[in-house]
Amino acid sequence: MKWSALILALSLALTGCATREAVFMPAATQSADQPFAVSGRLSVNLDGKGHVANFDWRHQPERDQLAINSPLGNTVAEVIRDAGGVTLLADGKAWQAADVESLTEKTLGWPLPLSGLAWWIRGMPVPGEASEVRPDGELLQQGWRIRFVREAESGERYPKRVDLARDGLTVRVVTRDWR
Repeated sequence: MKWSALILALSLALTGCATREAVFMPAATQSADQPFAVSGRLSVNLDGKGHVANFDWRHQPERDQLAINSPLGNTVAEVIRDAGGVTLLADGKAWQAADVESLTEKTLGWPLPLSGLAWWIRGMPVPGEASEVRPDGELLQQGWRIRFVREAESGERYPKRVDLARDGLTVRVVTRDWR
């Protein structure tokens, strides 16, 4: 399956980023995972090929439900993680695996680090895992270089944008609505 078949939004420019940005230093790690719901935009660039989609994500420690939507709001794919593993629903088909990273690597050709992203989207390193915070605020964890960005002087609790980079793959997550 091709990524483009899932998002139907090739070659769109990522919007919603603030023009004035400040580096968001990682917050102190919480010891317990907390539920959240967030929507926004996800852009992926793998070896020069870029794709963009909207997303709606409901996270609970024991379950994730991530809907990937076209620019018009139609759900084109859904990732569901629970105690039984992970299921990807798209094009009337279902794929399953033990974790999101191996499932997306197999079906899309690149790993979506959903387990780490559940912490990184909130500006925190994954607890209990080795990490390094560089002087510029960039976090190194799970083989990813993670940069947290917020709107200057916004006072927002979470970063407005999270940039991930690893092995020719960049993922940008821009949050729009925390619930």
